[in-house]
Amino acid sequence: MPESHDFFVAAEPELVRARVRDALVREGYAVEDGEQGALHATRGSLGLTLLIGGLANDRTFHTRLDVQIMVTPDGRTVARLLRGSGKSALKGGALGVSRGNRAFEQAANAIHTTLAQAGILTESVPG
Repeated sequence: MPESHDFFVAAEPELVRARVRDALVREGYAVEDGEQGALHATRGSLGLTLLIGGLANDRTFHTRLDVQIMVTPDGRTVARLLRGSGKSALKGGALGVSRGNRAFEQAANAIHTTLAQAGILTESVPG
C-alpha cells in the first residue's frame, strides 16, 4: 500500500487546499490547518480504537492523514496525501492495518474525485 499519493493540479494552492479540505470533511474527517499550508485530518476515536482495536468501524477507527500543498518548479500545484503518524497495526493488528489502508484509499479516491470533477486535476500518482 502506498505511503503517499500526489495530486497534480492546475489551480492556485489556496483553491486546492479548500477542495482537499472539503473532500476530507465529506469523508468524516476533522481538518485542521498545519504549518506552511499543510492540512491535518483525523477521524474516529483514539480511545475507542485502542480499546476495541480493529473491531471499530470505518468511521470510529482512529485515522490520521496529512496533506502537504506545494508548488513545483514548473508552477504546478501538488497536493500530497500522506499517511499519518499513527500506526494502524498498533491499533488493531491485521484488522487495524486493513482499516488504515482502506481509510487512506477512500481519502485518496475522494480527493481524486473532487479535483477531477472541478476540472483541475492533471495527474494522480500513488507513491
